[in-house]
Amino acid sequence: MHNGFLKTNDRLVNLKNVSNINILRSENKHRIIFNMNYNIEIYQHKQISDYVYWDSIDANDLEQNIGYLKLNKYFSDNFIKQINEKGFINKNEISSVKFSDKKNRVIFNLSHPVSFKDHKDQDIYKLTSEFVYVNCGTDSKYTEYGRYLQAVLN
Repeated sequence: MHNGFLKTNDRLVNLKNVSNINILRSENKHRIIFNMNYNIEIYQHKQISDYVYWDSIDANDLEQNIGYLKLNKYFSDNFIKQINEKGFINKNEISSVKFSDKKNRVIFNLSHPVSFKDHKDQDIYKLTSEFVYVNCGTDSKYTEYGRYLQAVLN
C-alpha cells in the first residue's frame, strides 16, 4: 500500500487523481466518495468533478474502510482532514486557502474547474474552481483547525 492505488469494492482508485474525499454517514448510506481532479459534463453544459463511490454495508464496515484508506501511504502523506473527519483534501490539489473569520469557515479552492449557474442569468453556466468549505462552528474549533492547517501545509 505504498503507491497511490486503493482497492475499493469493484475497482482500483488512483489517489493521485483524487482532489477530495467525502464521508457520507447516515442511517441508510455508508459511503466514501472520491471526487476526482478532473471534470465531466452532465446534463446540458454542466461540469462537475468526476467521482467514484465506495459503498459500505453498515457503519462498522465504513469505519473499517476508512481505516484501510488511512493505511495507504500516499493517502497519509498527501491528504489533510476536515473537521470531524467528514472528509479529506489532497494537498497537491489545493490552489489556495481562504480563512473567513466571521463565519468560522475555511475555503479550499482546488485546481480544476466546475460550473455554476450565474445568479444574473439562470440559463448560463460559468466556470469556477472546485472548492471545499469546512465550517468549523465555534471560534475554538476554527482556531484549532487553523493551527492544524498551518502545521500540515507549511
